Order: sequence, then C-alpha cells, then structure tokens
Amino acid sequence: MPFDHFDLIAGLYNRVAQFSAPASFLDLLALPSSGLLLDAGGGTGRVAEALHSMVREVVVVDLSRGMLRHAADKGLATACAPAEHLPFASNAFDRIIMVDALHHVFDQRQTATELWRVLSHDGRIVIIEPDIHKFAVKLIAFGEKLLFMRSHFLPAEKIASLFANQITHVRVFFDESNVLVCAEKAREV
Repeated sequence: MPFDHFDLIAGLYNRVAQFSAPASFLDLLALPSSGLLLDAGGGTGRVAEALHSMVREVVVVDLSRGMLRHAADKGLATACAPAEHLPFASNAFDRIIMVDALHHVFDQRQTATELWRVLSHDGRIVIIEPDIHKFAVKLIAFGEKLLFMRSHFLPAEKIASLFANQITHVRVFFDESNVLVCAEKAREV
C-alpha cells in the first residue's frame, strides 16, 4: 500500500479543520432536503457533520481509513472507496458534495462521471475547490506537489466542463479564495 499522507494527518486535520456552512452553500444544495447526501472525499466528516441534520442521512466516502475513523466517531455512515469507483447504486443520492477534495483524486474526469452516476434525477452536486487563480492557492498547490499529495488543481471553467456533456445546468460562483460549482441533474422524461 502506498504512503498515505491523509492517514498521517487525520487526527490533526480533525482537530483543526472546522466547517461552518455558509448560507450560499446551503442555497446551492437546496437544503434542507428529505433525501440522502453523499460527502465524496469527505475525510473526517467535518462538512457532513455540519449538514447531517438537514438531510435524512449522510454518507462519507473517502480513500483514507484514518480520516474515516474520525467520521465514524461522529456517528456518520462511512464507506472506504476511491471517488472514481463508488460502491453505490446509480441514482442513489439526492445531494452530493465534494469540498476541497477534487484536486486530490487520481482521475478528475472519472470522478465527475461517477458522481453523476450516483446522483438522482433532480439532484445536485456542489463542488468547492480552492481557486487556483489566487496566489495563496498557487503556493498551497506547490507545497502539496512537493509533499507528493497527488494534488492537481483545476480552474473553475475546467471543473464545470467535467459535467458539460451530461448536465442540464451548471453554475459557477466565486467565494473569497474558493470556487463553487453546482451541477443539477434534470428529471428524466
């Protein structure tokens, strides 16, 4: 098994990285919702924990067992799997989030395809990624490359284009040093 930086930093990340859901994020997700929410690349469950009372159930999926232990300790359902090969049925989730994780996956296009597969009709995917056009984010990206954290940051338009062939509606927003991409799946007729 290759060295996993995320297992190594899981405890520190769980203590330090806090998340408070801004209203704009909740609006994009159209929360509260009575459906299921998938936190893809959700690590310690910091985001899922903030949203779990607004949906029927949250599932955190991540490749790092060390990170997932912290999510399970918070009472969240977890699954250890790569985002490129999710162990869920098609159309299983009404809402999907991926916060600060798309740049860590092995194959971003395959990840987008897989997220789309498990998204239900009338569902929404919201991806939050650091805005690579910001100088501070470029420094972080460089540091993560030096640490071999398999990071590959995409600009907003490239993230949106991952869903371009499958989507009815893609919106892009900028919030301080982040980009938010919301992809909505139309109901089948």
